[in-house]
Amino acid sequence: MREIEPLSPRSSSLDQTQLQARVLADQADLLQANVPGNMAGCVSAALVAVWMLSDGLSQFAVLAWLAAQCVLCTLALVAARRVRLQPTTVRNAARRVRAAARGSLLFGLLWAAGVFLFWQPAQFDRQVLLMFLIAGLTSGALHAQLASYRAFLAFFIPCLLSVLICVALHPDARAAVIALSVSVYGLASARVAVRMQSTLLDSLRRRYEIEALAADLQVQKSKADEANLSKSRFLAAASHDLRQPVHALALFSAALSHRPLEPEAARLNGLMQNTVNAMGRMFNGLLDVSQLDAGAVQAQPVAFELRPVLERIAADERISAHAKGLELRVRCPDLWAHTDPLLLERIVRNLLINAVRYTERGGVLLAASARSDGIVLRVVDTGIGIAPESQVAVFSEFVQLNNPERDQARGFGLGLAIVRRLSELLGLNLSLKSRPGQGTCFQMRLPRGALAIAHAVPEQGLPQNPVRADVGLVLVIDDDAANRAATASLLAAWGYTTLCADGLANLTPQLMHLYEPPVLLISDLRLRGAERGTEVVAQLREMFNSELPAIIVSGDTAAERVQEVQAAGLQVLRKPVTEAELRAAMAQAIANGTHSS
Repeated sequence: MREIEPLSPRSSSLDQTQLQARVLADQADLLQANVPGNMAGCVSAALVAVWMLSDGLSQFAVLAWLAAQCVLCTLALVAARRVRLQPTTVRNAARRVRAAARGSLLFGLLWAAGVFLFWQPAQFDRQVLLMFLIAGLTSGALHAQLASYRAFLAFFIPCLLSVLICVALHPDARAAVIALSVSVYGLASARVAVRMQSTLLDSLRRRYEIEALAADLQVQKSKADEANLSKSRFLAAASHDLRQPVHALALFSAALSHRPLEPEAARLNGLMQNTVNAMGRMFNGLLDVSQLDAGAVQAQPVAFELRPVLERIAADERISAHAKGLELRVRCPDLWAHTDPLLLERIVRNLLINAVRYTERGGVLLAASARSDGIVLRVVDTGIGIAPESQVAVFSEFVQLNNPERDQARGFGLGLAIVRRLSELLGLNLSLKSRPGQGTCFQMRLPRGALAIAHAVPEQGLPQNPVRADVGLVLVIDDDAANRAATASLLAAWGYTTLCADGLANLTPQLMHLYEPPVLLISDLRLRGAERGTEVVAQLREMFNSELPAIIVSGDTAAERVQEVQAAGLQVLRKPVTEAELRAAMAQAIANGTHSS
């Protein structure tokens, strides 16, 4: 609720106090809206800490700490509910932002106490788990307190100091590595928090300035274009900056899995890898939705044979179906469709994943049949079904009807939202029929394609069983030190040697001492200053006088950036990259030379 007078056209450029008040009110609303999710994350992390780290500790101290967590979370939820029932005003907005920072500080101090409580000098694997819990909480706080970096720092600084104090009190070589990693992570997180708040506030100010100039249609249009660009910059900056540490964490975890670990440490590392992979899937899903909404995805319809495409998709998803004891069948005669095969594949794959996920017995059918007005394509399952009153809501973002606990293993509620947008883009007339307890049928109509004008549908994705490439020297260029170290660690575990640099200028001196040519170049797209990864690839190929195999790994997912890499004939991987994706891409690049993705 809001009780703030709208800006008049004249006041937009003169009354900066009123403008600042509205921005501050938005900050307060954003902070309060994220309280429930933030509290759920704190309680979940506290339960995990008590469950896995309390052996050998005073049960009274552990239970007292857990009780304090629950009490503080309950008070925060009660306060948030009371605030939601009262309108945000000019007078209380600043007070609410300050209250959010104070509450964040209390949680930070409580978790700092938890670090001292659970830190066990002789248990390195438990120290690692504790660090990952703190890192996860920090990531959650970064999202929840996007509107106030002071609130984020109020939580994170006590946690950071407690870790450094524990390391200083019980020093050893591994503890020094933890201290260095935590310090680097802390500086990076603080920088991201400041940048994200600055970009968000700039976006909010531009939004209200545009609203104030609504009386002038031409000015309104100009400002709307500027606000849209500001939003795009915000999404691009947030996506890029958040993908960087997640990418490094994924590769560090993959490298750790190749080292001898105690069974408990190996299990914890596996859980961490699953969590990182889930974060990567969520980033990609959010990016797909934002690109479709912005009109950045363009359909490229061609005529193609439908059955091979459907059979390939079904073969990929049949493993998951068989693991649940389900039968996944394809029924498709010789038909030629005329649409965008790549976008159609994303639609069908999302529908199959959804069908398998919510079917416990029976099976899934992927069927196509010819009609006088085109081709009817259906995905039918014998799953739990969807109630009539919910059949519209399932196509909205983050809606999961049978996942109240928001279990990440069951997705994020973005699959059907993407299906709806892509179906509208392709004009496929998507429909849904379902009965609770009996199953669901998604149906769409495809235009027929003429065999005479058919084109081959390019195979998508990485090879399922990539040929192992011979070990050798790999050049790694990335302006992020953590990403360079993570990539080098994983490559070393695979048997490769590496030369790492933040740009071509720092790499060139190292090349003078080479005794063997590199087998591959892995480069970030956006490097320091104006340097681009595509340009570095071209210069190194000229320097070695050969088509040096190269891969671009980038957290910049804007459509024009992807087109830039594709125009250079290079393969591009989006951060965060999993171990399997990187290994397959390397094998493909080394085996085939330059590869156009």
